[in-house]
Amino acid sequence: MSVTFASPALEKFEELDWPARTDENWRFGSWKEANLSGLETVGTGTTGDLPEPLTGFDRLVFANGELVSGSSDAAELVEGSFGPTSRLGSSKHAALHAAKSKHTLHVRSGSDLALEVIFFVSGEGLCFSGIVIEAEAGAKIRIVNRFISVDDSAAVVVSATDVRTAEGSKVTCLVTQELNRDSKLIRFSDSTLQASSLAKLAVVHTGAKWVREETYSTVGGSDAKSEILSVALPDTGQEYDQRTFQHHGARNTFSDLLFKNTLFGKATTIFSGLIFVDEGAHGTDAYQTCRNLMMTDECEAHSMPGLEINADDVKCSHGSTSSRVSDEEIFYLMARGISAKDARGLVAQGFSIQAIERLEDEQLETLAIEVVSRKFSTVE
Repeated sequence: MSVTFASPALEKFEELDWPARTDENWRFGSWKEANLSGLETVGTGTTGDLPEPLTGFDRLVFANGELVSGSSDAAELVEGSFGPTSRLGSSKHAALHAAKSKHTLHVRSGSDLALEVIFFVSGEGLCFSGIVIEAEAGAKIRIVNRFISVDDSAAVVVSATDVRTAEGSKVTCLVTQELNRDSKLIRFSDSTLQASSLAKLAVVHTGAKWVREETYSTVGGSDAKSEILSVALPDTGQEYDQRTFQHHGARNTFSDLLFKNTLFGKATTIFSGLIFVDEGAHGTDAYQTCRNLMMTDECEAHSMPGLEINADDVKCSHGSTSSRVSDEEIFYLMARGISAKDARGLVAQGFSIQAIERLEDEQLETLAIEVVSRKFSTVE
């Protein structure tokens, strides 16, 4: 008789509960969507049509988590999950990733690096992605990570990214979520910044029926700078739930979060963010902004910004607004021969591009605008 022992990661997963209505970290969120009971891991995947390559970038292509093509001297595929943690309400999902994910892509560089990672998703069930990005002292790393559905199956992607910046390094990372309308995405994005380093992390959401994204930034070294950018374009049947934490743990640190949501039809967005300043983290300079552009009377945007300051001599601000396209803007464009529908679209695209331009990287900005433009072409 043989005995099979569960791994510690699997045991931890089984001990935890799925989110419930009473969980504060799931306020306004669709906690029932988060229950993944009974889902099995997807099988062998297929690839779709490859996008045009980015000039100067290495490229890695994955199908349902398995590397199918490409290579980079700075990237290594290691066995198992790196073990993400959730401090914003999704511990069960983080434990699921730790127990079930087969590989972690470990990217490490001490010099300039440009890498594109395409993650094709096919079939119905659970699919896992994990990336650790480690910038050594003085390195400049640019990463593009694209999630693209190959078919119309209802996949659930559980993704985790951990960015670590050493002194004087810089990481710019753009994630594009282009999944089909029946899929779900649960994504953990953590970053830890050492002295005088910069992490600029951006995401564009256009697909999936439901997204839960948790972003935790630890600005742990003096003169470190964290920038967190998001552009989301949900329409009827889509809900994007984003939770953030900007943690300042050292003197003279900087963070700036800018989220731009354009809501169509009966779309729903949830934003909950906190700036937390430790004792002794004097000289902190932190900003948190969530802007919602409501394109219909039926969409819903819930925003819960917050501050907790335990130091002196700090500059911190947070805020959220929800507004509609103004009649004056539409009139101005119509007076120049543009139809009312096209005028609304132009205003909405301009609203999104304000966040994309903060990337300050022409190639990445062009890609982000292409993804955004495709979504705008499908909505009324």
